Amino acid sequence: MRTMAFSHNTTKENNDGAQILLEAHSLVTGDRQKVYGHPSDDYLRVVAIFESLTGIKLSVREALLFMVSVKLSRLRNNFEKDILHHDTLVDVMGYMACINMVQQKTTQEKENINAI
Repeated sequence: MRTMAFSHNTTKENNDGAQILLEAHSLVTGDRQKVYGHPSDDYLRVVAIFESLTGIKLSVREALLFMVSVKLSRLRNNFEKDILHHDTLVDVMGYMACINMVQQKTTQEKENINAI
């Protein structure tokens, strides 16, 4: 059985699944949200820029899934080298959390409109 090397000073104490999820949660609801705003607002800007560059219109969720794809590609590439980057795992979880945050905000906005 092969074992993977962890990068970014990952140790047994900080590489369990729960720690990665907590770290991702802290990033997307803390510092990054303070700097960039809610993922819905941040990725509305991203999709506008992407469309102006490519002519391709993405939804916010599609843009976030694209970012997940980038990270999964990096994981796949590094798996072939028996390397696992902690930051990449955290980023994947963070983007997945952003997708959920976007969905929750969209649902809440629809409920608010329907309540009027």
